[in-house]
Amino acid sequence: MQVDSLREKFLAFFKSKKHKIVESDSLVPKDDPTVLFTPAGMNQFKKEFLGFDSGFKRAATSQRCLRTDDLDKVGKTNSHHTFFEMLGNFSFGDYFKDEAISWAWEFLTKELKIEEAKLWISVYQDDAEAYKIWKDKIGIPVKKIIKLGDKDNFWPAEAKTKGPNGPCGPCSEIFYDFGADIGCGKPDCSPACDCGRFVEIWNLVFTQFNRKEDGSLEPLPNKNIDTGMGLERLASVMEGKQSNFETDLFVPIVKEIEKHITANPAKKRRDELVYAVADHIRAVVFCIYDGVLPSNESRGYVVRKVIRKSVEHLRSLGIKKQFLNKLVPLVAQVMHTPYPDLKEKQEDIALVILNEEKNFINILDSSDQFVKKAISELVKNTTNLSVDDSQKAGEIAFSLYDTYGVPLQLTKDWLDVKGIKINQEEFDRGFSREMEQQKQRSKAQSAMKGDVFDAKVPDLKLKDTKFTGYKENSVKAEILAILKDGKEIVLDQTPFYAESGGQVGDTGKLVNGKNVFAVLDTQKAGNVILHIGKVISGSFKKGDKVVAEINTERRLNIARNHTATHILQAALRKVLGTHVQQQGSLVAEDKFRFDFTHFKGLSKEEIARVEEVANEYVYKHQAVSCKEMPLKEAKQAGALAFFEEKYGECVRVVSIGDISKELCGGTHLDNVSNIGLIKITSESSVASGIRRIEGVTAGFAEQFIQDEQKKAAEEAKRMENLKELKKQEKKRSIEINICLQDAAPRLISNAVRINAVNLVASLEPGLDMHSLRLLADKVKAELKQGVIALGSQDNEQKRAYLVIAVTQDLLSKGLDAGALIRRVAPLIGGSGGGRPDFAQAGGTKPENLAQAIEELRKVINI
Repeated sequence: MQVDSLREKFLAFFKSKKHKIVESDSLVPKDDPTVLFTPAGMNQFKKEFLGFDSGFKRAATSQRCLRTDDLDKVGKTNSHHTFFEMLGNFSFGDYFKDEAISWAWEFLTKELKIEEAKLWISVYQDDAEAYKIWKDKIGIPVKKIIKLGDKDNFWPAEAKTKGPNGPCGPCSEIFYDFGADIGCGKPDCSPACDCGRFVEIWNLVFTQFNRKEDGSLEPLPNKNIDTGMGLERLASVMEGKQSNFETDLFVPIVKEIEKHITANPAKKRRDELVYAVADHIRAVVFCIYDGVLPSNESRGYVVRKVIRKSVEHLRSLGIKKQFLNKLVPLVAQVMHTPYPDLKEKQEDIALVILNEEKNFINILDSSDQFVKKAISELVKNTTNLSVDDSQKAGEIAFSLYDTYGVPLQLTKDWLDVKGIKINQEEFDRGFSREMEQQKQRSKAQSAMKGDVFDAKVPDLKLKDTKFTGYKENSVKAEILAILKDGKEIVLDQTPFYAESGGQVGDTGKLVNGKNVFAVLDTQKAGNVILHIGKVISGSFKKGDKVVAEINTERRLNIARNHTATHILQAALRKVLGTHVQQQGSLVAEDKFRFDFTHFKGLSKEEIARVEEVANEYVYKHQAVSCKEMPLKEAKQAGALAFFEEKYGECVRVVSIGDISKELCGGTHLDNVSNIGLIKITSESSVASGIRRIEGVTAGFAEQFIQDEQKKAAEEAKRMENLKELKKQEKKRSIEINICLQDAAPRLISNAVRINAVNLVASLEPGLDMHSLRLLADKVKAELKQGVIALGSQDNEQKRAYLVIAVTQDLLSKGLDAGALIRRVAPLIGGSGGGRPDFAQAGGTKPENLAQAIEELRKVINI
């Protein structure tokens, strides 16, 4: 592909200019809260721009980037994208405008042989220095150099007046002219016109000022260069195509989509939809490649949104079934040269997309139910919505779109089918207002937050601490500094591991004769290791010699758990698939936690299988080896990297035989057999698409199993007791039923007639309230007419129970069981209630039950 050649030529050119070629960073920026995704090539060099010495002053990259602030423009213009590659060259206090401009011009006109007549230049209106270089050194005609203002040719845009604070400066852009027959056709057309004739291909940013809090600009002591050139736009220029979507990067994807179109929209609309999908699938693939799965939060929400927009576009093209996932192999094929490992991951990436497509298509197919549920309250009593309610309906329509992806038109169609009239203007206003607010929220997320470079590391003005803990548990050291009122000590060298990569910091002690400092935690400030704790005895001062000793038993347990997380990841990838990627971890003394990408919860069978495979690996007695090597070599060897980590040029690779190979700076065992046993204690969800496994090893695993067995034995005993109790209850129930069967005829035969009413009244010892109710029902069923009053008592609990039932024929004569029970209940020390035909009462005076029955006789006799 020609585009692969362009990428290689760019990097080779700047390598010849003594630039370090740096591999593309992830789309997920490490330790950078200012952006949601990596939006430009300069983001991974923030520390270098701030003056941090990484061992190079010049760098060049081809950085994968993602921007969503112009999502609605994608497909409608020739050059807007969500995902794109940015070619960039950077200088950190080394060369400046002269070299940056000269090399850009040399690369375009000499290396790529673009006609000079086709190139135009823009400079910042107040940047006389850049203007002079272009005019006098490069020889650009004055009419082809245009001056633009703060919005177009200052970085960040309008930073002088609106901020943010921090490094900033003017920029100069290089434009390609497609010719006078393209665009507006006006004789004075220039790069300032947005008609499409001119396309910006390279932006050179001259970071020479520092914006202060009061808005003033002060010159930077070290001036920097930050350039960016979109590979897709450069490809369109080199391939003679006005649209990026007609280049090698997109044509295979576009053609595959076009093969399956069954609808017949107008050509312009058709192309817009196809191009948008071709762009979006690249964005989705590389987001998942970098560990971002669809969800309702943060980065995952963006991925879900882009997938759903793609599905909508495909439906508009007549492609109703799951199709987006089938484009993944084409993306892997097109991007094979810069990302050869994408092919290995394509099936897992496609599976994630397929799952998301299925869910969304199900939502679309059942959208009627979503709309009905959301809007039913608003239209409950009317089919003609007021102005205010029409606006509310528009807001609800947006909520359905934003939360579930239900397109606006489907909500309108539902309202139309149901005959519900709306004020269309207010409905649209409600929807548009919510949409605009969401766009602002989205832009706020994807735009820079705070100052330009918000990535500060405490500068302790101390030399880096030498770490000896991979091979030594104790070492003689010198105290370089005592900080925070004696609570932190810095040594020249130490075996103490500082918390990082999910592994907790070491504990132990620093000893100088009888002087002892207990180390309770170990942390890092840059490359300086801080021993945090308290003085147990004696005192310490700068320059003292100490013996630094770690808690070796604790370190061994931590090493077991850390090696276990590597084993676990290998087992997860074997059982679930290679899409599993680490998303975070905790490695402590008594447990480990491992977060990973997976789109659904694990079944009990999958958990058991993962645990089984992990322990099979443990039983292999494989040696654990640690080796430092160049990052590129490590990745070529198949070493897994934690996607949020930012790795240096040289990395430490931890290998476990043929089981696992990971980039890792933590402490590990020498042999996996020392893990003893891995036991998974829980599996849960952290976020959509992110699962968490917690577990224990060795003695902690054995203790967990013993505790679980004890719990199981106790539960078995409880269940056995419960079973025996139910057996006894069943036996008693049978006995009571027999007793009740015998009691009913006896009670009826003893009925007395009072005032033309049959009264069955009796105290039945040993019956609870439930049994009394059953007995009353049996008597009532056989007694044609009458009142039944039955009482019982629980002497141990000192409780009295009383039920009264009235046959149906007596209800019309004014007898009411509820009224009768309320009349006599106070006598037994309680209260009661119920229906006219049945009522019950409980009380604390069982000794008065006979009195209550007698009172009932009197009431009936009135």
